[in-house]
Amino acid sequence: MKRLLIPAIMAIAILTSCEKNKEQAENVESKTTTEQVSENHEDHATSDEHGAKDEHASEGVALELDNGKKWKTNAEMLPFINEQEKLLKNYDHAKGDYHALAANLASANDNLVKSCTMTGKSHDVLHVWLSDHLQYINQLKKSTTKEEAEQTIAVLDNSMAKFHTYFE
Repeated sequence: MKRLLIPAIMAIAILTSCEKNKEQAENVESKTTTEQVSENHEDHATSDEHGAKDEHASEGVALELDNGKKWKTNAEMLPFINEQEKLLKNYDHAKGDYHALAANLASANDNLVKSCTMTGKSHDVLHVWLSDHLQYINQLKKSTTKEEAEQTIAVLDNSMAKFHTYFE
């Protein structure tokens, strides 16, 4: 009986350990793309007086034009940019649910991030814009009053305009 007891205990310990590792892996995989990108960029950006992050200081990448021209974005990303613009444009400021708007913007942004195949400096510059944009969406999610949400929606509108200033 003792011969079976020790291997059984060891087997249970191994299985329990494997289950915990599997749960941890699933928890990591279940994070949304927006959260992952946001976390990846928080350490790279510096904040202005409003808390907006506009530069990847450690990487030396700033939101700038490509020698006076707009950066090219891949075609797969544009539908998700357009979706976010449409959501913001069609938002009913009088009756709208800003938490639903935030969720829809986050979903479109997740798809935007997943569709990104850009590389090089254009990719790095896009992520400077994207880092700010993600923060604004998260700020909208956390809004507790309509007034606070309206201010953040205005910032998101400006963020979309900024996208078009630097990207095509």
